[in-house]
Amino acid sequence: MTAATTRSPVADRFGPLYPVSAMTLPVIPGLPMPRLAAPPPDVRNLSPHYRDHYGPHILREYPTGGSGDRIAVIDKAFPHSVYDMMLLATVGDDRVIASSVSDVPEAMLTALLTICEQFVRYIHASSTRRRFGLDGAQLMIGTNYDPSTTDRDNGQWWDKRMHWHLNCWPAAAYRDASIVPLGEVDDVNKRRALVDPIAHLAAQVMCDAFRTQPLPAGCHLAGDTDLPSDGGPVGFKIALPSWDFLPDAACARLLVHLHDVATGAYARLRESFTGSPATSPPWTRPGLLPPDQVATNLDELAWLSEPGRQGLLMLRSLLRDVTSYEMNLMRADMDLANRCLTLAGLDYHLGFWSPPQSSSRRGRPPVYLVMQFKLLSAIGSSPAIGGGVASILDRYCGPIMSAQQTRLRRQFQDDFLGVLDCEPPEATA
Repeated sequence: MTAATTRSPVADRFGPLYPVSAMTLPVIPGLPMPRLAAPPPDVRNLSPHYRDHYGPHILREYPTGGSGDRIAVIDKAFPHSVYDMMLLATVGDDRVIASSVSDVPEAMLTALLTICEQFVRYIHASSTRRRFGLDGAQLMIGTNYDPSTTDRDNGQWWDKRMHWHLNCWPAAAYRDASIVPLGEVDDVNKRRALVDPIAHLAAQVMCDAFRTQPLPAGCHLAGDTDLPSDGGPVGFKIALPSWDFLPDAACARLLVHLHDVATGAYARLRESFTGSPATSPPWTRPGLLPPDQVATNLDELAWLSEPGRQGLLMLRSLLRDVTSYEMNLMRADMDLANRCLTLAGLDYHLGFWSPPQSSSRRGRPPVYLVMQFKLLSAIGSSPAIGGGVASILDRYCGPIMSAQQTRLRRQFQDDFLGVLDCEPPEATA
C-alpha cells in the first residue's frame, strides 16, 4: 500500500464532512473487470415486464408463495466479476415495482436470502474453490436502494426493482491492484464514489436512531475497530453470528427493520432541513430552512446524539439552494449534475461483507451486515476487496473476457443453478 502523504486533499465543497482520518483510508481507485464482448445497450429498465428488459439473460425463475411472486436469477450484461450473477425480486403483477426489502413479503425475502446463503456455501465448498481457483476469494452480496432519484446517476439507476448482486472475486482479480490513501484520489467524483462525504456522518446518525432497537440473538452493533485488520467497508455495521444466519426469518426481519428505521430517520431529518418530508419531482430540490431553524428542529430529535447533531449542522452549512438557472445547466450536463446535485431521497447500499477466506484460515469468518448511505455518489457500491475499504470496478473499459473466462463463467453459473435446482429456495424459506 502506498504510504499516506501530508499533502492537502483536492478541494471538495463537502470535504469538511469527512473525518480527518478518512483521507488515509486505503482505496482502489480503478480495478478493471473482464467484460462481455458484445453486451446489449446500457439502458435503464423502463419496460412494463422485466422479461422484456432482461430477456435471454434470465437463467432461472423460482416462484415464492402463491401470489405470482418470483425470484429471477440473471446473468449480468455488465459483470462485476467473471464469477457473479444477480437476483431480481418481482411481486405478483410484475408492473408493481418493489424497490426495497420492505416492499416484498417476508417469505420472499427469506427465500432470496436463502439463495444468498446457498451462494456462500457454494463458494466455500472445496470442490468449487479447486475448480475455479477461488481460494482467498472475496465475496460481496448486496442491494442498492434509491427509488426517488431519476434525474442523475445513483445506486438504483438502471432498475428500480430490488435486485441483489452475488459477486465473487478470485484473489487473482485484486492481488495486483494499486491501493492508495483516499486523500490521493484527485478526481472528486471518484473520491465520492469510493467513500461518500456523508458516509461517516450517516453511520453515526443511523447508530443514534438504532441504538435502543432490539437485535436478534448473536448480533451486535459493530464499529470500525471491530473489523479485522485486513480492512472492511465504511458504514453502519452489525456483526452477525455467521453466514448461516441469512436464511433465518430473523435476518429478513432485521433487514426490514433497518430499512424502516432509516426511512423514518431520513424523513425526520429532511423535514428538519426543509420543512417537509416529501420527495420533490425530478430536476427540483426543496428549499432549505434557515440554519437557526434547522438547529432548533434538530434539538427536538431526542434520539440524536451531540456528534450527530453537530455533523448535521455542518451539513446544513455546506448545502445551498439551487437556482433555476443552475438546474437548467445541470439538466443539460449529467456530469455536472452528478457533481453538484444531491440525490433526491434516501439512498443506501445494504449488504453482507466478510474478509477473504482461504484454506489456511481456521474457524468461522466474521460476517457483517453493512449499510452505506449516499448523498452525492453516482454509484451504489464500491466493494471492500483486496485490502481496501472501497474500490471502483471498471466494467466498461476492462479487457474482454477470454474464451476460457467465458467458459468458466458459464460453468460457474450452471453449477450453482444445479445447487438451486436441488434445493429450491421456497423449500427452505
